[in-house]
Amino acid sequence: MSQTNNTDRIQASTGRLRVFTISNETLRRITGLIQLAFGVLNGTIGLRFLLKLMAANPQNPFASLIYFITQPFLWIFQGLTRTPSFEGIEIEFFSLIAIVVYSLLGWIIVQLLWILFARMK
Repeated sequence: MSQTNNTDRIQASTGRLRVFTISNETLRRITGLIQLAFGVLNGTIGLRFLLKLMAANPQNPFASLIYFITQPFLWIFQGLTRTPSFEGIEIEFFSLIAIVVYSLLGWIIVQLLWILFARMK
């Protein structure tokens, strides 16, 4: 016999669906995890930008790891702008654009979660 609580039960008498809500504490934790994930992503992309700016050796294991991790998140932005280079130094403007886009995307997701699932007082 399964038990359900009032937040996800269909009211048979009126035929309406009750609004699904999440407690504010749970919502805070979820949004904190989302902000952490996007913060780590933006931090690694920023680190990649700095490594390219300093002409870091791509054969170095740390630089290679950062390039490998960030590549799937940057492929859509590559070729968006020119990448000026001089003696191994590269300025990846598309990395800066990606940081702005991912920051905005994270903010939008958090705002949508609060709008859709926060309890009204």
